[in-house]
Amino acid sequence: MELRQTLTEGIDMETNENEWHELSPTKPSAEHLIPGLYALARCWYDRGDLAPAERIYRLISNIDDRVKNISCVEIVLSALDLARLLMDTDRLMESEHMFLRAINRCTHCLGQEHRVYGMILRCYGQLLRKMNLDREALALEMRAADIFDAPPVNSGKDTKYTEPAVSSVTIG
Repeated sequence: MELRQTLTEGIDMETNENEWHELSPTKPSAEHLIPGLYALARCWYDRGDLAPAERIYRLISNIDDRVKNISCVEIVLSALDLARLLMDTDRLMESEHMFLRAINRCTHCLGQEHRVYGMILRCYGQLLRKMNLDREALALEMRAADIFDAPPVNSGKDTKYTEPAVSSVTIG
């Protein structure tokens, strides 16, 4: 009995044992975790195993929802890949929502002149064509063509990744 009392003297017995469930991830840890998660999801996606890839992309999306102002490129790329995955599995409305989310995050993180933004517009145009919205798709494709024809522009945001590394991950 004395040993147990000695061991618990330094512990506040009033604390809730499940407090760690209520903790949110911090921004630095999320920014370090997301690139690895994205690489893992890309591996599943490239193999054609869409279910595990979708789960990881949704996890990244949930982290982005919980932790504000994450500015890593993989947030944008995971939203794009999830939108493409949903489009390929004929979940068109959900895909459109993810494309709009990818556009929003890309505008926030990279800017509207970045090549990734052009890739998002081009893929979103494919979705619109699949939905028989050819006029809207053409407008997006023309905007994407303007971005790809323009010389590379630095978005002014600090990112860890160079533009060629980002676009080479997504193309294929």
